[in-house]
Amino acid sequence: MTETAKVAAGENREILLVDDDVTSLDIICFLFEGKGYSVRRCASGEDALKIVEASAPALLIIDLMMPGLDGFETIKLLRSSGYLRPIIAFTAVDDDEAHRRVLDVGGDKVLTKPCAPEKLLTVVQQYMKI
Repeated sequence: MTETAKVAAGENREILLVDDDVTSLDIICFLFEGKGYSVRRCASGEDALKIVEASAPALLIIDLMMPGLDGFETIKLLRSSGYLRPIIAFTAVDDDEAHRRVLDVGGDKVLTKPCAPEKLLTVVQQYMKI
């Protein structure tokens, strides 16, 4: 069974994309929707918290540098509220200390932008187990 068929058959769940850069959201959304994923998107940590509380997506992809509630704090708050599903930080911040901090606050993986679309897709597939 192909990836798209698996997703269409209900073997996969929703991905939440969190980024204040509309272009990044559009590109990532296009990539995953083209593979049959269900994708929601929002532009702030505050909105991400509300969406997760309401629908608990299967996986979250989040930028670190956003106005208001940044990715670090959002991840920390999600974990402290009991959200146990995978969180991938997808960020232009290419700094070992920041990457360690993501893991310290509860993130599962850090990918640095720019990143080959195939790499992002492969990482998500590993966490979604399809």
